[in-house]
Amino acid sequence: MTTVAQVRQVVQPLLQRNSDLALVGRIVVIKPVHHILRGIYIDRSLDPLLFVPTWAVIFLFEPSQSLSYNWGRRVYRRPGPWEISDPDLPNRMAEAIEEQALPLLRPVQSINDFVAFTSKDRFKHTHLDFYPDRRVFVDVARGDLEAARAICAYFATDRAKRWYLPRMQEEYDRITQRLCPLVAANDRPGLARLLHEFEAGSARDMKLDKIWEPTPFPIEQI
Repeated sequence: MTTVAQVRQVVQPLLQRNSDLALVGRIVVIKPVHHILRGIYIDRSLDPLLFVPTWAVIFLFEPSQSLSYNWGRRVYRRPGPWEISDPDLPNRMAEAIEEQALPLLRPVQSINDFVAFTSKDRFKHTHLDFYPDRRVFVDVARGDLEAARAICAYFATDRAKRWYLPRMQEEYDRITQRLCPLVAANDRPGLARLLHEFEAGSARDMKLDKIWEPTPFPIEQI
């Protein structure tokens, strides 16, 4: 499997040509990092001589420890795979990321941008509305508590319990015991504090502390 040191070497041309990029472990991150994380994960392969680059976008105000691929796509090289033995690999990968990933990811800066980006038109089977346990955090962050209440009502049903329990107990409890009571109380300051807590934890766990910049949520500005 490829190493972090090899990743650091292969992305040097990309970093040198794009001043808004930073490398954090295996993730090439687009700066600035506020509520939304946009990045390209230079993944391993079962073949120790191959890289598998994948772009993705996530929000940080729910506990996260990795860059999920739900809202992402592979960065392809045509023809052939990303072989470390190719002397021109760094330049070829930089060109592919600049063509396939950066034009898509750079405009996704706000939470509203993220909602538009993760639509059913782009992600037919993994769009944001497919995940009520994700969507409720986004609705709260935007200050749409009416939409959040509808999702909280769903989580109180037997259908939701059968779907989430016991395999997703932690996620279920986070929503039903921490988020939804604040939604029911219309406690906007409390909801903002909770989202800031989650976001800071995600930034810490993903080692983004040096580039993450805390900013207010829309719910704080309504």
